[in-house]
Amino acid sequence: MVQENAVGYLVKRVQLALRATLDSALASQGLTTAQYAVLYHLAHSPGASNAQLARLSFLTPQTMIRLVRSLERKQFLVRRPSPRDPHVLEASLTSRGTRVLRTAQRQVDAIHKRMLGNLSGSEAEQLATWLAYLAERLEGLRSFPAKSGGA
Repeated sequence: MVQENAVGYLVKRVQLALRATLDSALASQGLTTAQYAVLYHLAHSPGASNAQLARLSFLTPQTMIRLVRSLERKQFLVRRPSPRDPHVLEASLTSRGTRVLRTAQRQVDAIHKRMLGNLSGSEAEQLATWLAYLAERLEGLRSFPAKSGGA
């Protein structure tokens, strides 16, 4: 039986191992995991702003600015002023970015398949459900006021 306080450690261990594995695999495409995430989100949300990409990728706006600029230098994406607000730059994938993402996606899918190993489809779905449940529980705790008094 897993101790309750070990669950957080195990989740972090999985996250670190997944990130290291993804970074290693994606390096062959000239990408980091964070850069892959930007390309992935742009493929699904063309025209996203830096702020939108930062929220989708769980990054700060400052980090996203650096990532987008590096991807722009590699010609994986382009940014243009928004027709709705010329102060906002909307990003979209270039054909080169689309090709890199396609190859990277195959690598990411293979890593996820290896990570899930012999889990059946329903077991993998149940794992995802439990992880989403845990995240939602913790996200709800962020708004709780700190308890006063001793304990």
